[in-house]
Amino acid sequence: MSRDVNSVLAMNGDSYCYNRQHTAGVLIRNGILYWAEPTNSDVCILYKNGEMKTYSPDQFNLQQVMKDGAYQSWTFGPNLLDNQGKALSLFNTWSYIRESHPRSAIGYYEPGHYCFVVVDGRQTGYSRGMTLPELAQVFESLGCSAAYNLDGGHSTFMTMGDQVVNHPYSSKHQIVDCLYFGEVQ
Repeated sequence: MSRDVNSVLAMNGDSYCYNRQHTAGVLIRNGILYWAEPTNSDVCILYKNGEMKTYSPDQFNLQQVMKDGAYQSWTFGPNLLDNQGKALSLFNTWSYIRESHPRSAIGYYEPGHYCFVVVDGRQTGYSRGMTLPELAQVFESLGCSAAYNLDGGHSTFMTMGDQVVNHPYSSKHQIVDCLYFGEVQ
């Protein structure tokens, strides 16, 4: 996939197509709304102006985010930081996700300025992964104003060019969507 989109840096996205039992939610790609269904999960929206915002289910208003220029959406979560960029200690997700796992997450500084964080895990003697509080603390220490947990576990991959740069514990899993930075051709 990294080669196909000519990415400079890429990582896996959410698990929308795999885990609809837990996530459901909204699917917006390149400004087009493909799917919208109620969800109990936090939602992350990237707007056309480069701004990224996270929403709890009770804050999320589909009509408003579309009107405001939603460009991409991710439904997995949870949100990792409060409105002041401080690490959360309580998370809107099911108990399994709160445990230590390989992680992929996106952080936001300001429009057009983001960071990707990938944490390997489930590999004795190498990496156990991170809990959500640990991951949230990483984004607070990086100075992000928003951060969102994406699909992790066996989907945790990061590439630079077409080279995998992390150490996935299961390299046989198919990744079906990604977030990436590319060069304009």
